[in-house]
Amino acid sequence: MAQMSARSYAKALLQEIEGRSGERQTARLAEQDEDTVQKGAETFLNDILDHISNYEMEHRADFLSACDEARLRIAAGQRDSSLYGVMSLVCLTLKLLDRRFQSPDQEAQREADEYCTALFADPQIKKAIRLVYRPAGHAADSSEARTWDDLDFGTLEYHKAGTTSFILKGRMSRAVNEAGSRPALAVKCVLFPWNKLAAIARATDAYAATYGGDELTSVIVKPIASSDRWVIMPFQPGNTLGEHMSDFAAGGPSMAARLEKAHDIAAKLTAALHLLAGGAPVDANNPQHQHLDLSPNNVILDRETGEFRLIDLGVNHLYSRQVGIAEHDDSVYIAPEIKNRRPESVTADAYSLGIILMEIVAGSPPRDGRTPEEIWTTSPILGRVLEDLIDERPERRLLLGPAERGFTFDDLRVHLDFHFSLVRQESEAKDDHFSRPFAKYAPTSREVATQFKQVMKWRRLGDHRPRHEEYLLLFSVIATASWWFIAAKTALLKLDDLVAGELDLAAFAADAGLAANIVAFCQGLVAAKYYQTVLARLSVKEIPGRLARTTELLMRSMAIVAVPTTILSTFWAGLYWIWPWTCAAGALAVAACNGITLRLATQTVRASSREFSTVPEPGKVFARGFEQWWWTMLIYAVTIVIIAGGVAAGLLKDIWAYVFILVVITIGVHYVSKCVGAGPAVRGSLARAFFGGERLAILARREQAHG
Repeated sequence: MAQMSARSYAKALLQEIEGRSGERQTARLAEQDEDTVQKGAETFLNDILDHISNYEMEHRADFLSACDEARLRIAAGQRDSSLYGVMSLVCLTLKLLDRRFQSPDQEAQREADEYCTALFADPQIKKAIRLVYRPAGHAADSSEARTWDDLDFGTLEYHKAGTTSFILKGRMSRAVNEAGSRPALAVKCVLFPWNKLAAIARATDAYAATYGGDELTSVIVKPIASSDRWVIMPFQPGNTLGEHMSDFAAGGPSMAARLEKAHDIAAKLTAALHLLAGGAPVDANNPQHQHLDLSPNNVILDRETGEFRLIDLGVNHLYSRQVGIAEHDDSVYIAPEIKNRRPESVTADAYSLGIILMEIVAGSPPRDGRTPEEIWTTSPILGRVLEDLIDERPERRLLLGPAERGFTFDDLRVHLDFHFSLVRQESEAKDDHFSRPFAKYAPTSREVATQFKQVMKWRRLGDHRPRHEEYLLLFSVIATASWWFIAAKTALLKLDDLVAGELDLAAFAADAGLAANIVAFCQGLVAAKYYQTVLARLSVKEIPGRLARTTELLMRSMAIVAVPTTILSTFWAGLYWIWPWTCAAGALAVAACNGITLRLATQTVRASSREFSTVPEPGKVFARGFEQWWWTMLIYAVTIVIIAGGVAAGLLKDIWAYVFILVVITIGVHYVSKCVGAGPAVRGSLARAFFGGERLAILARREQAHG
């Protein structure tokens, strides 16, 4: 029978899919020789995107479904032919292309993997792969061609889908030693039509030469051979980091467990990247010692050692805005400069690491390139250290690290390890049934204990005395002491009276200072919670300017804001009547602090948004309505002033009704709703805003140092 040209074979194959091929043409397709099958199938697959578009536009039907129907028709009469194998390969390609162009969906990917696995139950698809993926740009006696021919294609089985490829597991046809061992191999086949893109074909062809050398670290799963369409490497047993993270997330881990997992992965991944860099500073001019396509699916956990092994190194050209899938799947982990074809970066892998760690802590990767609010709410320390990794501009990353020497992943490992150890001292990182609830609801929030442990960590670091941390600890101690002073003075029931049985309820009810004590106690309670939950870990000393100095003064004054009002209204019987005025004064002070803090944060966000890509979008800067805190507190203070004036003038008589209302507002709104409910999120958004100001100050100092 006459052999077809490649174009004729491709045209006849399309007619077969469309159901326009008769029995004679089907039989003719099935009897073509290997050379025709290879060239014809390659021609068809190179144009597969056009076939999809044209078919679905003309027939208003799914092209993959049509191919599946054609495959089943062929199976009825030509199951043992090359045509059935080629059609199975077409179906495999279509299924995986469809997943690449869809949004990430684990269930859909699992269904696609099951579909592809079932295709490999028939030997014809393996024969089709042997023909279609045969090295085209290499001589018949080249090492690439010999390696391909030495594969035992009968052992091939589908393993999983890659971003631009499908990965098979198989063995060589010949033993590699006298014991007859045939180690398992991974065969990565680049999907059509992407393997015809020149950049992808060149990178794939050179992969073995680039990453297979003995001088490179064993942390890489080193390739054995590669051509423009495939890479063959030892099969590395173990799950990918992506699978490990997915299994971990499926268990519904607590925040403490997420932080511990992120810490562990940060340590292992930085160690692997440091080995990849040759134990030296990362060199932008030597991309061979960087990953540049670091994502959870390109890291394998060694089943025996638990250490990380790196696969699929080098720039993934599909993320270079060429094919249109840049916003899907693993592209979220890739540094913007790599997507924009500027691989001369020393921090591209650090960016990817930051995104991976954020996904572990927050549950999903940040697709907008900004640190998830949940991370800042959990721990401003963690928010600072992770946000420092992911700015869109490489020169704006790692501003918290040393600037005087080259960047190494070992330095980053130490940096992350230390800051994770600080985070683990915080109540949010505790997994017991006491620490977190107690810190959430107690007026002192366990802040002194937390900050004391962090100061001890800083001191053990030994680089310098942690004056900033000691400064914040001092005011947390003052705030706690202020609360206990107020509680002791205004306590409605004394413990010694209860123990001695000397409680006189009649005298208690008739006490002229009872109203003042109740209001002062509630003010002290809220003041302590407000400072310890929202302000205790915040400082703007690194931000220059008068507004920042004023803000710092006001924030620290909140540690003792309720002390003067308590002393004035409860220490002297002759001044018991001024409790409404002292209550109003305290509210005015808090309103001033909130207003000035908001103004500085707003100005800082506006200024830092011109330099940093991680700054939140307008309208998403402040959490839980913090913009309203200052004026609602101001209205509250004015209302109390009106009540105070009415009481003083004798116009308002029912004092206990007003005391009751103040207690309900103070405890219900200010303590429970604002401090307990919204406090951590507000603290996180303010810390994020002030971190922008800190980074601006660091940039200014560096620019000044460099003249």
